[in-house]
Amino acid sequence: MRPIIAFREKSAELFKFIKSVFSKKSLKKITAELTNPAQSDGMKAFSAGLGIFIGIIPLWGLQTLAAVFAAVVFRLNKALVVIFSQISFPPVLPLILFLSYRVGKYWTRAAAGTDINSKLWQYLYGSITLAIPAGVTVGLLTYTALKLTKIIKQYSTAVRVKKILPVQ
Repeated sequence: MRPIIAFREKSAELFKFIKSVFSKKSLKKITAELTNPAQSDGMKAFSAGLGIFIGIIPLWGLQTLAAVFAAVVFRLNKALVVIFSQISFPPVLPLILFLSYRVGKYWTRAAAGTDINSKLWQYLYGSITLAIPAGVTVGLLTYTALKLTKIIKQYSTAVRVKKILPVQ
């Protein structure tokens, strides 16, 4: 009977923790970090690109920890780095593994090697090679999206001002 009571108590503690993570206060804090006006668009784009890079390189089980560490060291947007490092979630992971393996073939000439060690090196080289252009591409796309968003906001504000104050 005692293990059941302990299980209930631990489950209740876990539920409270999860509820606190997804509370309105926590979500507002994350949103404020994402839209931090003190950070430039370039830093936000670099945060996104670094997150993708860390998400693709083979740091199995340590990607989130590495993302937080890199965000703190480089003073980046922590929320963006962590969110973008989650690219290797289950539906996308087979594609990342396949592409990493295929790209690594160009570095290792794996057709000659049939042992597991050569295949592992092929994957490792391929994942790092894939992570670099993926990170750069996502960084550039994020930067472009942020700049376009600012332009659209400025344009819509200018249109609203014209409607309120007609030109004479």
